[in-house]
Amino acid sequence: MKLVVAVVQDKFANKLVRNFLKEDIRITKLSSTGGFLKKGNSTFIIGVVDKDLDRTKDIIKSSVESEVLEDSSNSENINVKGAHVFILNTKANISV
Repeated sequence: MKLVVAVVQDKFANKLVRNFLKEDIRITKLSSTGGFLKKGNSTFIIGVVDKDLDRTKDIIKSSVESEVLEDSSNSENINVKGAHVFILNTKANISV
């Protein structure tokens, strides 16, 4: 089993939720703050069995986009990713 933690730009969050629901993948969405993506973001926590990991990654990739921002302080372009994804190995535990 894998635990997927995806930090996603807020503007892609609703699309990502809809795409996960269409694929019957259960998620937990948390509003989060910080400068990780230089804008507002949401953090998704998704527990998936190993066979669904590629499908989960594909849903994230198809739901978000990268963008290029101009840094006015030094006239350089900055490529901001639409999501940062962390995949952790885990064991399923059930608590009641």
